[in-house]
Parts: sequence; C-alpha cells; structure tokens
Amino acid sequence: MDESARNYRPSLLLSALIGLSRHTFFGRGAMRKLMARSVRALNPDHPLDVSLYGGQARLHHTGNNSEIKALLSPKRYAREEYAFCRDHMPREDGVFLDIGGNAGVFSLFVASLMQSGTLISAEPQPAMFDRLQTNFTLNPDLAERLSVHLHQTAVGGDTPGTLTISTPECAGQASARVQAGDPTIEVPVVPMLDLLQQGGAKKLDLLKIDVEGFEDGILFPFFETAPKSLYPQAIVMEACHSHRWERDCEALLLEHGYKIVHKDRTNMMLVLDT
Repeated sequence: MDESARNYRPSLLLSALIGLSRHTFFGRGAMRKLMARSVRALNPDHPLDVSLYGGQARLHHTGNNSEIKALLSPKRYAREEYAFCRDHMPREDGVFLDIGGNAGVFSLFVASLMQSGTLISAEPQPAMFDRLQTNFTLNPDLAERLSVHLHQTAVGGDTPGTLTISTPECAGQASARVQAGDPTIEVPVVPMLDLLQQGGAKKLDLLKIDVEGFEDGILFPFFETAPKSLYPQAIVMEACHSHRWERDCEALLLEHGYKIVHKDRTNMMLVLDT
C-alpha cells in the first residue's frame, strides 16, 4: 500500500493532547517533553496525521526533533527563521531551495507562503526522503500551484557522484562530516548549481541549508562556479556546527556581499546587500 494512502488520524484523546500542547504553555520547554512522552505512550508505533501550516503532515514523534516540535508546538518552532522567511520569500514566482530537507517541515512552511513559483528540496537519507515525499503527497494543492522538485540526494562538490554520510539515531543529525563510531551509508551527491539548473531556476530568492557542518562543502563550490544571477537573495543557515567546517562559510558569504541580519547560537540569517 502506498504510504501516503494510509490513515494515521489521532484518537480523540491524542487530538486533545496535541491541541493542549499547541495552544497552551504545555508546548514549551520541559512541559513539551512531558507531552511528547504522553503521546508516545498512547501511540507508540505509528506517526500521526495532523494539520500543519494550513495543510496536512504526517509527523513521527520519535527520532527526529523537527517533527516532534512541529507536531507539538508548530507556532514556536523556528520562530526567528520563519519570520525571516516571511520577509524574504516572494509570494509570486519565487524560488526556494531547501538543502537538508529532512521530513519536509521547513519546506511545507515556505510552501505555505507561496502562491506560485519553484520549490526544490534535497534530502539524502532514504527513510527521511520517504517522509518528505509523503508530506508533499498529502498536500496535492502544492503541486497545482508550485513547481515542486524533491530530490533524494546530498548536495555538494562541483561534480555529481557519491558521498558517505553518517546516520546517527537522531535523523536530523546526519552529516557528511562523519563522526567516529557513527553508522554510515553511501548516497548520491550533486552540486548545488546542478540542482538549481535541473529545477529550471533562473534566480534563487531563499536558501535554507542545514547539513550538520558540511555547509562549506556546498557553498564554496557553488560560489566558485555559479553566475551572480543565481546567488541566493536570502539565506537561513545552521551555524552551530561551524567547528566542523574546513573553510569559513561566514567569511565566504561576507566576501560575496552578504550581511548578517540575525545570528544566534544555532542559526545565521543573511541577505545579499545590493
């Protein structure tokens, strides 16, 4: 059976718990962890089909922080990043690229801001790509108004090939910066420029990149080969693993005309200063 055709609608009790978490202080901090344990106890084996960003999503409550947070506290999840996206993602004819698409939570949010345009999302882990694909299948209206391109691939380098990535227990921590002792898999890899060209992009309005310390392996080859017309106008980038970078991405972006508009212990947001 096609996974997207299954029904994982939460029970009345689960729906009440999720609503309580989403709309009260129970969705914050330690209370959210308590709510997550309660949801797992009531529904240990299956994901849950819930409303998300004006559409639907199938979210897992174990092994992936972004899904757990989106399930229990979507209004608080990535608040600064989402506010930045609202300011910089055009409603009409925009182009968004999500590198490290995970289960598609971030891409679904940006898609909710778009009436037309192109959305490209790349996720190399097979199981996570299946979740990403399922979440877009559950929202057929997105394909009606957007040109959607989902790729089961890593991104990086200047030629297509293969790449070894770690696959730790927490799915959101997979990385091409392999840590000793982590299980690994071989995945396809394509350059960022190739990914944009395959999607027919003539510009890039917003880039989100979250690859657990491999950002330099993507951005340096891109800026060495891409025309300025494809430089992203705005970037949301995870920077908490900058100690894994072999080359300084922040310095690279500043050299190419970007300015930092927000930086915290996890992420950095930049705009092309024109």
